[in-house]
Amino acid sequence: MIQASSSAYERLRAAAAQLHVPDAVRTVAAAAPGDPRPGQIWRAVWDGVVEVVAIAAVDDTTVHALPVSLETRFNDPDTVLLPAEASTLEQPLALWCGLGRRLPWYVLDRQVSELSVPLEADGSPAPDASGYRYGSPLPSPASQAAEFRSTLADTMDVLATARWAPSGSGGLPALLKQCGLGPTELIHRLSIRPPRALALLRAQTPLTPPEAHLLAPTLGMSADAILAANPPLPDRLVHELSRPARRQQIRRLAHLTGTAEQEARRQALFATLTLAARQERPAEADWPARVDRYFHVHLGPESE
Repeated sequence: MIQASSSAYERLRAAAAQLHVPDAVRTVAAAAPGDPRPGQIWRAVWDGVVEVVAIAAVDDTTVHALPVSLETRFNDPDTVLLPAEASTLEQPLALWCGLGRRLPWYVLDRQVSELSVPLEADGSPAPDASGYRYGSPLPSPASQAAEFRSTLADTMDVLATARWAPSGSGGLPALLKQCGLGPTELIHRLSIRPPRALALLRAQTPLTPPEAHLLAPTLGMSADAILAANPPLPDRLVHELSRPARRQQIRRLAHLTGTAEQEARRQALFATLTLAARQERPAEADWPARVDRYFHVHLGPESE
């Protein structure tokens, strides 16, 4: 959660510190993360923001997630209060259904528990669920419960709006030509070979972040704005690098390169895509195998 200087937050930290960690939780937390599934409880992390969330529904790129709290005395009318036996955490939980958001897969860090109470896609308990109850109205807008809810909502907003991959408008060739950058200029400024320069001008391959930084003064744009003009990135490659199973590799790469996690993820994406563009048509690439190969080269065999 966002580390607000609130008594509610401090009580949550104190409660978490005193928890007995069941063996089932230790086992799932120590295992390599898989793809998310409904009914799981995950730790979500992005840019220093941390939250525990329950997964109600999953699609190819996002999950519908609800913030989970151990502070069950703080709740609102949309909060589902669960008994200790409703999850492998073996602690009473509050599911804040009214704060559910669509979160991208890549904010999910590690599974920590599993619910035994079935949920609908919107996060509400399924018709066959039992043993739960709903919370009560907030005492007042200035109450501790309202403050706690506001902190949860802010955290979920940060997670829901997290982005790492440039969208790719496809306007790069026009942008380069508008500034008088033809093959010769690109070869000189970027120290690249003629086939790559031509591929850039034909929207057949993207500029990498270092190349975008080199061209930023000439184009009079930020590197991020230039990257946004790249050709659209392959969805399957972006998805592969967004899977929770890749996060440990990406963090190791960030540590080795001295970069932030998101920058390391982009580094892996553009390096993998650039190599594939030289060897085969990206639409036909086996992206999981190529990403495996990239991390094998940069992190060693133990990365697999």
